[in-house]
Amino acid sequence: MGGSGVGPHLTTRFRRAPTRYEPLARLAAGGMAEVWRGDAVFEDGDRHSVAIKRVLPELASQPLYLSMFRDEARLGMALRHPNIVRVYDARDVGGTFIMIMELVDGTSLKELLEQAHQRQAPMPVASALFITYQLARALEYAHSAVDHTGQPLAIIHRDVSPHNLLLSRTGEVKLADFGLADANVHSTQLGDGMLGGKLGYLAPEIIRQQPSTPQIDLFAVGIVLWEMICGRRLFQGATDAETVQAVARCEVPSATRFNRGVTRGVDAFLRTILASDPRDRFPTASDVVAALAQLIQQIDDQVGPRDVGLLVGLFLATRRRKAPEAVPQAFADLLAQELAMFSEAASSEHDLGALPLDPDSFLSGS
Repeated sequence: MGGSGVGPHLTTRFRRAPTRYEPLARLAAGGMAEVWRGDAVFEDGDRHSVAIKRVLPELASQPLYLSMFRDEARLGMALRHPNIVRVYDARDVGGTFIMIMELVDGTSLKELLEQAHQRQAPMPVASALFITYQLARALEYAHSAVDHTGQPLAIIHRDVSPHNLLLSRTGEVKLADFGLADANVHSTQLGDGMLGGKLGYLAPEIIRQQPSTPQIDLFAVGIVLWEMICGRRLFQGATDAETVQAVARCEVPSATRFNRGVTRGVDAFLRTILASDPRDRFPTASDVVAALAQLIQQIDDQVGPRDVGLLVGLFLATRRRKAPEAVPQAFADLLAQELAMFSEAASSEHDLGALPLDPDSFLSGS
């Protein structure tokens, strides 16, 4: 896939922003932000499901987080690829920063693998290859993306992991969270050698404090595939120090030890993409995409979204049921007030670059 411009995409279709956003349920809350399921409501009554990411106010007051949020928002709104979670809109609302994002109805690969790893159960090789192929396509696009003038954006995701790979009930595979990414358009740059991302998915050159390149994303792709087909973690130690030491040693057992379905071709692919020296790996994401396509053709050329959807459906049907998180009504009321101001902030100095929207922009792949 060649480098694609990611400048504003306009059509002749009349565009109109939602009249309001309504929060429905909090999906997750972490140390930096919380994510809600919500609806984008249009003037004619049309509703479209969205994810609402709200940066915690105590962090939004810090200049570093403000800069990182603006970088993530602008980059997310520029990227247009079916394997990347879409960011529709983002604004500063009274000192709180909110992003409206594509809602992927399903689960993360992390949740799916946690359940499988408890039983040391490997994923079917063909399905794992298909998921990895879709992830590699997202990185192929991101790594080669250019701006509206044709200048490379030089994007490195830096946080490729099962946590940031979302799988839908219909078998979509989408890479999320470019919050730690490097890109030429960013005002905030993570210095070389900074440990951005999850420790168990770092490349050894990061531990060596060598300059970051797109190779660190491709190495993480290899870890994700290895863990899917082996039913266990690759570098995870009992402590952070042990994990970092395992990454530095970069000792990768043959996947054939843990899964009889692994072919010689898949094992050779893993040896290449997980080589300790970046010079021994695949040169680019395009090379990874091509190699994976060839493996899929050899193993099961019928594998596709249906297989991923079946895995997601089985996981959702069998996981231990959790009681819905009790969220104080005051939290929902506060977010509703902020979202009302969010809509009013359109085209103001708080607008982070979003374009007017039409309902079709909320459809998958648009």
